[in-house]
Amino acid sequence: MPETPELTENIESPAVSRRASSLLIIVIAVSIHAAALFNAKPLQSANDRSRWCTVWSLVECGTFRIDEIRQQPGWDSIDIIHDDGHFYSTKPPLLTVIVAGMTWCVTQLTGWSLLTNTHAVTTVVLLLVNLLPFAVSLGLLSALLERHARTDWCRHFVLSTAAFGTLLTPFLMTLNNHTVAAAGVMVAVFSLMRLLSDEEPRAGMFALCGFAAVWTCTNELPAGAFALATLLLAWKRSPRQTVCWYVPAALVPVVALLVTNVIATGSWKPAYASYGSSKYNFVIDGVPSYWMNPQGVDRNLDSPLMYFVHCTVGHHGIWSLSPVFLLAIVGWLMSRRVQDAALRSVLRCGSILTAIILAFYLTRTQNYNFGGVSCALRWSLWLTPLWLLALLPALDAIANRRSLQVFATLLLVGSTFSAWQPVPNPWQQPWLFDRMEDWGWIDYREEPAPLPRPLWTWFASLPEPADTQDDSPWIEFESSTPDGHTARLRMTCRRDVVRGGNDLMLIDIVQSDSFGKPTSQRTLFLDAARFRAGAAPAEFLRWPEASVTPEQQQADLTFIRGLPLKKEYSPGVIRYLKTPLRREAFRCQRAAAQVIQAAGDNRESLKYRCDIWLCDDVPFGVAQFELQVSTSDSGSVLHHARWTVVACHPRPMNSIDSTLNSLLKNVK
Repeated sequence: MPETPELTENIESPAVSRRASSLLIIVIAVSIHAAALFNAKPLQSANDRSRWCTVWSLVECGTFRIDEIRQQPGWDSIDIIHDDGHFYSTKPPLLTVIVAGMTWCVTQLTGWSLLTNTHAVTTVVLLLVNLLPFAVSLGLLSALLERHARTDWCRHFVLSTAAFGTLLTPFLMTLNNHTVAAAGVMVAVFSLMRLLSDEEPRAGMFALCGFAAVWTCTNELPAGAFALATLLLAWKRSPRQTVCWYVPAALVPVVALLVTNVIATGSWKPAYASYGSSKYNFVIDGVPSYWMNPQGVDRNLDSPLMYFVHCTVGHHGIWSLSPVFLLAIVGWLMSRRVQDAALRSVLRCGSILTAIILAFYLTRTQNYNFGGVSCALRWSLWLTPLWLLALLPALDAIANRRSLQVFATLLLVGSTFSAWQPVPNPWQQPWLFDRMEDWGWIDYREEPAPLPRPLWTWFASLPEPADTQDDSPWIEFESSTPDGHTARLRMTCRRDVVRGGNDLMLIDIVQSDSFGKPTSQRTLFLDAARFRAGAAPAEFLRWPEASVTPEQQQADLTFIRGLPLKKEYSPGVIRYLKTPLRREAFRCQRAAAQVIQAAGDNRESLKYRCDIWLCDDVPFGVAQFELQVSTSDSGSVLHHARWTVVACHPRPMNSIDSTLNSLLKNVK
């Protein structure tokens, strides 16, 4: 017969009052999370977009291929593979199939469309996928606390921590596998503790434990260790009921996962198992997969020791971001003194599993990225219910010690801040990561390649003028105007043959409206040698006409700089830009410059910024430039224009021709 829980040592409130207060905490928590979910934007990151792309394809096309939907603005993702000429999500398909079924029901009942009513549909679905299991988990935890906690202080503290103080909170705002896995752990632990503590455990508890434990495993592969632990504990309690109920129920999610995997990928292996293969490392239309050159934390710069530090007490640390779980360590250390056999088993299980999971991810040196850009060490979140139950021995022990209660409350306040600071978007770095960057303690950014020379203008090069006027190199950009029309900007380079010198170049600039009618024109005279040497605009611009005014000179300088004041452009990262010029994207290096100009008359200063996409494949060395004017304090945008190349002469080569040309140059 299993040991019974200890009797309560403190004077407690009546059971009805305790349950009422617990219910109030749950109702408040669910209501606040629901309000936050309604305010959260959909498709917040590559991770959830990858899942939603598959959901849309299943609902609308009946296929796992996401070729069509990823072409929609705001839907594309880096979490994809390319196989047999088609794109697929890297995410395990079982959860996605379930979500697709829910989405289909929502769209049929409401008449909404996932594509046109994205926010409404995703919000309703996430209420079912995330918030409903969260509410059930809180209810099950409350029931466990009623049976296994010894004091009201402990019960209310642990339930409040689960309701407001864990990093599962921000992930309730997005489609992911971590919240549903944590709910699976909560259901499995509830049924496990019931079958361990009840004198005559019901068969349903064995079946529920097996199903929930393996469901967790289908969403978090390392949770296979958790499923094994529950299997062994159930077997120890009753081998017969484990074989008759636990095992058959556990096979249901396993079979479902394998079947959906085979349908989705043609293999029982999940798509992410092909990481590092040609399915992940592909180049389509000139754009390489993100995983061929990952950025930021995905670059895997940490040593195993430093990775362990940041996983535990560093910028993504379990205990630095959620200090309340320091009390879980105390609970694990006190487990030998716990008389409650069911709780003691779960405590030991939680401590061992935490160590196993940390050790497992420390062996995956190719994935030292803390789960990518997210507000938590997200691959550890499914362990949260086990950490919550580990709080019980420590909190019961300090129930009558006011100073330690205050200390524990401060730990909970810190954890709650970490949980709610990233709401409603969990796909951002933790606040501690940002502070460490500001302090200069960490830097995962890749240093951008330097520009070949100092650059003071929004275009990077001067094409070589042709011998004839008709063959002069030119480039044309297009931009959308606020009234919905388009504007064009054409630049043509030619020699200054009139003045008989080869040292000056002329750039004719014509801006026209959507009907082709010129709206402004200017001709710039440049000293090409000084420009190519990296001189500032005032040093290479020339104004041969004696009638030129200072205002005209300043207007030319402002135009050519893209800014009203002199400022050198800073190099940025590599980006790939799709344009109407060709199907293949251009490989560009971003660069930017920014100045602040006082407005005078006590008005707010203005911030001018120019971003450019440098590209050697087009005349003038720029494929796109973006101008923005905003107020320096409030950040209100006053003007914004993006100019993208739509035509040029000579026409650029495709990427294959460019590669061959580079190889020939290297051979020579």
